[in-house]
Amino acid sequence: MPFARAADKVRIYYEAHGSGTPLVLAYGIGGNAEMWDVNRDALAARHRLILWEPRGHARSDSPEDPAKYSFERWVLDLKAVLDRLGIRKAHVGGLSLGAGIATRFALRFPSRVRSLVVTNSSSAAGLPLSVENLVMRARSIEITLTKGMDAMAEYAMVANPNLSERLALDPGARAEFYEEYRRLSPIGYANSLRALIAMDHITDQLRRLRLPVLLIGADRDPSLEPMKVMHRRVRGSRLVVLSPASHFGNRDQPEAWNRTVLEFLARCDRRTRG
Repeated sequence: MPFARAADKVRIYYEAHGSGTPLVLAYGIGGNAEMWDVNRDALAARHRLILWEPRGHARSDSPEDPAKYSFERWVLDLKAVLDRLGIRKAHVGGLSLGAGIATRFALRFPSRVRSLVVTNSSSAAGLPLSVENLVMRARSIEITLTKGMDAMAEYAMVANPNLSERLALDPGARAEFYEEYRRLSPIGYANSLRALIAMDHITDQLRRLRLPVLLIGADRDPSLEPMKVMHRRVRGSRLVVLSPASHFGNRDQPEAWNRTVLEFLARCDRRTRG
C-alpha cells in the first residue's frame, strides 16, 4: 500500500486514480478512502484523484500519544501526501473533518491550492462545537476505549444526528457504519476525537481565502448552518444544498454531488488555462 511519511515519521495512507488536474480529498472523522467509492470513477475520469486517510484513521498510523493529533498535524499530513506525489498545486477538499483539514491547508499554504471543495463540514467553518456535540464526543471517547468499535457504532447511530439522519434515508447504511468503525483503531479514533474537541476556531480567518470555493451542504445535515456562515465569510464562494441528503451527502446523492463538483472544477481549470 502507498504511504507518505509526515515530518514526525507517521505513515499516511493514500491512493491515486485517473489522470488530469490533481484533486485531493479526505473523508470525515472515523471515515476512510472507501467512502468515496460512489464518486471515485466519475472524478477519476477527469482528474488525478488522490484519496487519503489522516492519521488516526483506517490504514494510516494511529500514534498512542494524543499530543500527535491536531488540525495542524493533519494539515501537515496533507502536505506530506502532496510532497510525496510531487504535486505542486491541487484542488483540495473533503467531507466534514476532511474539509476542515483542507480549509486550514488552504489558509496556511495558499500557493498550493487551486480551489477548495467543502462538503458538509462544521470544522471548515471553524465555529465552536455546541455543548451537546462536546458531550456526545466525550462519551464517544469513553465508549471507544472501554467497549470497542461495535459498541461505538451502535452509540453513534443513536446519538449522532450525522448518522441517524443517514439511516432515516437509507436503513441499509447500518452495515456500512459497522464496517466504517471496525476499520479504526480505538486509540486512533479516540485521539482524533480529542483533536476535534480541541479544534482551533478559524471563522475570523475565512475572509483571507482568495480562491474558488465550493460549499456543498445537505438539507438534513446539522452542519448546514455552519456552512451558511462560511458562505457569508468567503467572498465569491458558491453554496449548493443537496436534498434529500444527510451529513453523508456524497453517498446520499452521488450523481448530484459528482456533477456539482465536476462542473465547479471544470470552471476553475478553464479559468486557469485562460
